[in-house]
Amino acid sequence: MTTPSIPPPHSHPASAVPAPRTSRVGLVIVGVLGVLLLTMLSAVFFLVPGDSTPSTAVGDCVKLTGVETNLKYEKVSCDGRLHNYTVSKVLGLLDDRCGDDPGAYATYNNDKGFNGEQLCLIPVFFDGECYDFTLSRHTAENPVVDCGATMAVKVRVLTNTVDEAACGADPVKALAYRETKTTYCFDLPS
Repeated sequence: MTTPSIPPPHSHPASAVPAPRTSRVGLVIVGVLGVLLLTMLSAVFFLVPGDSTPSTAVGDCVKLTGVETNLKYEKVSCDGRLHNYTVSKVLGLLDDRCGDDPGAYATYNNDKGFNGEQLCLIPVFFDGECYDFTLSRHTAENPVVDCGATMAVKVRVLTNTVDEAACGADPVKALAYRETKTTYCFDLPS
């Protein structure tokens, strides 16, 4: 009698071949190409304007109202006292600042989808008026107040002058704008 041979425990038949490893190089290449394609399409949407005529032009007069989180922008006539800002520049993608002293300008983001614009605005003040600037960092408007009011600042407007030194020796503040050829002198009321 012959005894059948019993394979040792945990032995696998010799015919079992390990499964071939699959390469993911192709998948990685397709993923990288997809990301590059999306990046190029996004750049086209941001760099190519939707229409060739800008909605805002340098020199436009603007009535800006509201608080910094909810501003209302309205293009108005430059006649009279309807406007409180003048557009000095429409920033493009590569423009990084409004002027020599960026703090002297207000900015407004005109969000119109992919054609949004960032506008540099020069404040407009009227000669001999007194203003209250206590909330100027949070509101679009600087209210005209009685010159005897607490915190009132009187404005002198020098037209066709772009020279802060023209304000004299000790102004509280002086701002000169080349774009509008205007210098504003801020003093405490006497």
